[in-house]
Amino acid sequence: MIRRSLLTLAAATLGLTALTALTALTALTALAAPAHAAPAPQVAPTGCTTSIEWVVQGSNYFQGKGNVQCATGRYRAKNVCHNLQTGQGYVVYGTQVVNAPATASVICNTGNVAGTVQAVEDPLPTGAGVTGCAPWMEWVVEGNNLYYGRGRVQCDTGRYKIQVNCHNLQTGQLYTVYGAQVVDAPATVTTTCNQGNVAESVVAVPQ
Repeated sequence: MIRRSLLTLAAATLGLTALTALTALTALTALAAPAHAAPAPQVAPTGCTTSIEWVVQGSNYFQGKGNVQCATGRYRAKNVCHNLQTGQGYVVYGTQVVNAPATASVICNTGNVAGTVQAVEDPLPTGAGVTGCAPWMEWVVEGNNLYYGRGRVQCDTGRYKIQVNCHNLQTGQLYTVYGAQVVDAPATVTTTCNQGNVAESVVAVPQ
């Protein structure tokens, strides 16, 4: 009877020792395991400076080249370009993605000029509102004496329509025209002023 009790006590002691050792081993393993660092927050480009230059091809061809350099962030360049012969504007996104403070560049179509340059965050933020909007104005010409101002806007993110502030140069009247079309980024949306009037400013209106 005494021998059986001693054996039971020894087994219990060994079990307790094994449990304590297992607990200690688990704790040590947890301490030794490398901690999984949380992903670094995405940094938007800030402190950006832009410049425009010419790229010459042969005797008669030229292109507007836009450059952007920022103090922080990961980004690419976006040009608002103009075809001076037709008056049409359009947006070109660069494919080169850089980290600050490197310079990113993008080139307009042959023969066209770069009007404005912007830094575009890469990758684009998700769940954000309307951001990175590029507005511009054009002329629409009909015949010899008929013309009107056209406003266009394109954004990197969001859902929006356009608002154009127009000016009747003969009467001095200022008025606002809202486009009816609603688009999702990065589509371009357009509307025009009354015939004979000019577009003075353009904004994207979030929807």
